[in-house]
Amino acid sequence: MDGDKKYITGEELKQHNKEGDLWISIQGKVYNVSDWAHEHPGGDVPLLNLAGQDVTDAFIAYHPGTAWQYLDKFFTGYYLKDFKVSETSKDYRRLASEFAKLGLFEKKGHITMYALASIALMFCVVLYGVLCCQSVWAHLGSALVLGFLWIQSAYIGHDSGHYQVMKSRGYNKFAQFVAGNSLTGISIAWWKWTHNAHHLACNSLDYDPDLQHIPVFAVFCELPTLDFLSSNVCCQGQFVFTNILAIVFKEKIPR
Repeated sequence: MDGDKKYITGEELKQHNKEGDLWISIQGKVYNVSDWAHEHPGGDVPLLNLAGQDVTDAFIAYHPGTAWQYLDKFFTGYYLKDFKVSETSKDYRRLASEFAKLGLFEKKGHITMYALASIALMFCVVLYGVLCCQSVWAHLGSALVLGFLWIQSAYIGHDSGHYQVMKSRGYNKFAQFVAGNSLTGISIAWWKWTHNAHHLACNSLDYDPDLQHIPVFAVFCELPTLDFLSSNVCCQGQFVFTNILAIVFKEKIPR
């Protein structure tokens, strides 16, 4: 019965928002995933970023329907007293439902095959221009075509990395390997791990892997003062020349 349920508030849930004390709620039920976070198939970064919050939309978006059966073992026995679906979430769910009805989420593998065929054609052109031609203009043209090839392969690598373009996981993995590992020299497994975490912890200075660029990029939570810059960035400038771009944020991005 409803009167026998135990409740906590959203503010109380927020207290459990760190490693070792990590609670989340899904559709008003509170779960303790503190000890299991490192075993999460998607890594602990998404859980750490969303700790102490309702994660219903993220759970639905990133998990198959079979994942629901595993939640009960993490249930704390508590329900979220002030749980409600925000207007933003309602709009998002309505939009997703409309897109699904229109068939916009259906995989259209033939389009990707056309893209792979164009990549193969461009690759042949590049090989011919580099290996069989002595003209500087031919080499410059090959470089231009190679640039277009990399652009197209990046699109294929991204979309197949989300398993959204081919008809099966096997075909998606094939497209990932061709577009990622073979053509651009990037580990597609590493990219998928960081990119999925980026989507769940988008622009979080603490947990978004796409913002962890030191020493190439330096990201600050607060705008550094001139004294800080002179003592930490420019103090060795007369001896060592560095190419570091500091991206600064005056206000910390909330989680």
